Amino acid sequence: MLNRGPDYLRQMANKVLDALLQGASAEAAKGPLSYDRLAQLVEVMKTAPDYDHFYRASYDGVLKVMEDDQRRGARVNAFGRLLVHPLDPLFAENRLDRRLIGNFFFFVRSLFGDEVEAMAEQSAEIADELRGPEGGQLDWARFYADPRAKRMYFSVMGRMIRAFRSFDARRDWAMKVMQHDPTAVGLSSTVYIERPFEGQALPFGNREFYLFFDGLIRPLVRLSAEDAKLYKEATGENATQTAGDFLTKLEEYRPKAA
Repeated sequence: MLNRGPDYLRQMANKVLDALLQGASAEAAKGPLSYDRLAQLVEVMKTAPDYDHFYRASYDGVLKVMEDDQRRGARVNAFGRLLVHPLDPLFAENRLDRRLIGNFFFFVRSLFGDEVEAMAEQSAEIADELRGPEGGQLDWARFYADPRAKRMYFSVMGRMIRAFRSFDARRDWAMKVMQHDPTAVGLSSTVYIERPFEGQALPFGNREFYLFFDGLIRPLVRLSAEDAKLYKEATGENATQTAGDFLTKLEEYRPKAA
């Protein structure tokens, strides 16, 4: 539940502690308050029916926080999976470290700013529509193939390619971003992925640089006529030409034994 759950639990605990202080204050007004009398107050509070309503309401509140965070997670998940789905084989084969995904999200956010939040919402809407009113399992292949999702994906890839027009300078910056080992990665102004601090830079040298960006961009030179049209609509550019120019510059970082 990230930070919202623990904050809500703290609020609940604070109300219980306030009630204990009120009871202790009332007892202290009658005379000296001993440890034994305080312990008796605590035991009474543990089973007192007066607090049943509070605990029921608190439980309902916890469920709401969990449901809200699950919906927020679904928004993040749909857009995040859209961005990296061409890399799935590389992650599955452990040729790339999955921890790089969070840094890639930061890279994308640096290019799009608050537009990321709007794209995450749009991704969630598409995913929910494809799930249907029953909210069943999402067919991710169907989601990736949806023209609206494709257009969004092409928009991100097109802007990323344009960002590399000053290739060497952008590459140096990208390397630093991808090597960073954060404990929280922001996907929007209010949504973060938290994970343990590993205490070391992520593996992202020339080999990873080539694999990562080749995996994202090379499929763009093999688009169908229909998808090439979508790319043109999303970016105003020709996919084969722009992706081909990028891949030509990327080739110098191809691993010798790849």
